[in-house]
Amino acid sequence: MPPVLTRASKSNAEGEDLSTPLTASELKGAQANEAITLYGFDYSPPAWKVRVLLSYYKVPYKYIVAFPGQAIDGLDNEYKKIPKLVMGERQINDSAVVYRALAPLLAGATLTEEQAELEARNNITGLLGALEREAVTSYSGIKAATGALISEWRWYNPLKLALPWAAGVAALPASLLFARMPHGKDGDSRTHGAAYRKALGEHKFFHGDAIGPLDLSVYATLAAFIKLFRTPTAIAVLDDCDLRAWYERCEAAVKADGRVVEL
Repeated sequence: MPPVLTRASKSNAEGEDLSTPLTASELKGAQANEAITLYGFDYSPPAWKVRVLLSYYKVPYKYIVAFPGQAIDGLDNEYKKIPKLVMGERQINDSAVVYRALAPLLAGATLTEEQAELEARNNITGLLGALEREAVTSYSGIKAATGALISEWRWYNPLKLALPWAAGVAALPASLLFARMPHGKDGDSRTHGAAYRKALGEHKFFHGDAIGPLDLSVYATLAAFIKLFRTPTAIAVLDDCDLRAWYERCEAAVKADGRVVEL
């Protein structure tokens, strides 16, 4: 059974840093006791951000499928979204907060001010949210996602060809719904891609010659939309913003020694 947690002392609101920073001893103890559990679902890009971070740094964890709004016994369910990362008796909410809490312990260094600002771009109002909006409010985005989700259907199923085209008509109502939501309000995906490319400069990675948490964050988001949903604008970010070489370096790094779970 998961530990009984209390909202006041053990959990954080969306975007809210932990009231007491996570310590190396807490992380080490949670690892030793196999007391790290991630709640999320396979088609959640924020959950993939966290999975890639934990897997790359070889942090052992249990993965339990959970969905937004789902009440989970023993957890602070005031936070309605996922992922939720339980580490010992701590519940850490929001993929951005997970990165800020764990990056210094896993990478051995706190994100610089510039890196922290760039990571903040990869959240609901930035890159991640923009890609979500673009995936579900455009005909091409919905058509591509539907095709990806039914790709395992047998070829002779007539719906396999027709459904992606039919699903595209949902773009208009989705656009009306997202008009009131914060997703991507700070710019479209290419705007953020251009900012990442400028920050990368001539370096191999955002952290220099070696991959780091910021690379993992942005890579995982783009990989989720490209591999899970075939989102056209996510693919365009790589080519239009000259990030494909960086993305391929990240892909090679995270797959070395079978470190990261396959998307």
